[in-house]
Amino acid sequence: MLLGAGELGQEQIIEAQRLGIETVAVDRYENAPGQRLADRRYTINMRDGKLLREVVEKEAPDAIIPEIEAIDLDTLFELEKEGYYIVPSAKATHTAMQRKRLRELIAKEAGVLTSKYVYARTADSHEVRDGCERVGYPCVIKAIQSSSGLGSTEVRGPQDVEEAVAAARKEARGSG
Repeated sequence: MLLGAGELGQEQIIEAQRLGIETVAVDRYENAPGQRLADRRYTINMRDGKLLREVVEKEAPDAIIPEIEAIDLDTLFELEKEGYYIVPSAKATHTAMQRKRLRELIAKEAGVLTSKYVYARTADSHEVRDGCERVGYPCVIKAIQSSSGLGSTEVRGPQDVEEAVAAARKEARGSG
């Protein structure tokens, strides 16, 4: 079962089917590229843990592959604890989707040099503006959990902060 059936998901489905594997594609919009090829398809809001669980329990897949960030991570962790095989693990998926955890893993644990950064504890424009002042302009405001550049905005000065915070809120992905 592939959670996310965009172009990358489509390629995974093609290769799985070449190996004789039955495929199930789940995506948030109808007729996603991978859904066109899968043996079975579902269109649901994967941030809705109840809907996600219903599809997984109905299909009882041998493996679940999260290919998109807009997933209820709490449900993914629960499913893994219940014995469903998540590839990569729910923890690895969570880490990859959480910008803060990923940066800490890379910068602190692996010792890789990174640019200056600050995390805002809230989406309060004043707190974010203070963080931008500490880092210096220009800088980039990013949603803590996003992909494909969504929720990332270049900020050239204090006047751009509020709009960038709104974009980060709007484009943030997933849960957990």
